Amino acid sequence: MATTAGKLSRIAGVSSAAISYRIRTGSIRAERQADGSYQIDDDEVERVVASYGRAPERKMPPAYFGHLFWQPGDGW
Repeated sequence: MATTAGKLSRIAGVSSAAISYRIRTGSIRAERQADGSYQIDDDEVERVVASYGRAPERKMPPAYFGHLFWQPGDGW
């Protein structure tokens, strides 16, 4: 399954401009689609995220919202 450049920027925790620049310079392999967007292979996504040295984005556990003492900004 392929990932878009925008989603890769969110996963890697960097700006979409940084991802676009790396695609244009060839340091990220991406396939250009007919609509002008880029599709990036999952293996390439893993390589790029590792190169930025960041963990993938964390997801909020669904049960956490139902906790009685949950407040926005509790670290998630």
